[in-house]
Amino acid sequence: MKWSRVIPMLALIAVIPFTTNSADLNIYGNVVVSPCVVDSGSVNQDVDFGQLLGTHLRTAGASSEWVPFQVKLIGCPVMTTKVIVTFDGTPYSDDLSLYKNEGSAQNIAIELADANSHSSIKGKGSSMTVNVDSSTHNAIVPLAAHVVAQNSGAVAGQIRSTVLLSFTWQ
Repeated sequence: MKWSRVIPMLALIAVIPFTTNSADLNIYGNVVVSPCVVDSGSVNQDVDFGQLLGTHLRTAGASSEWVPFQVKLIGCPVMTTKVIVTFDGTPYSDDLSLYKNEGSAQNIAIELADANSHSSIKGKGSSMTVNVDSSTHNAIVPLAAHVVAQNSGAVAGQIRSTVLLSFTWQ
């Protein structure tokens, strides 16, 4: 091939515009661990205080006996070693660590705590961590609740409150 033919072809290539288009490709996703299952006996669980005498809740700060209960998580994956439980509900207006009574009884609030010590209060936004048993792959969330008189003492009526527990697996 002669250079006299190559140079005009190179010149022709140089004047033909080349355009390219680009596209961004976003790749995303999550690798998740399958969750534990809340045992059917723990779903929508009732904590029954029974009948409380108003005379025992006459003064602010007086309280009922603690009522223990538990939430059982079953079938946790082998790699799950801990569960973080986060608490939510309507707080009592004068003390945000307590839950508001939605029933007709007045001047009372519900206090929720770790059943093992009763000193670790579980108000709105608080959390607790429980270990998953490596042999059974189950976890137990030990809790207790009691009624606490507020202000000038309890006024007779029903006690009703709802607390939502959310779980994060680790």
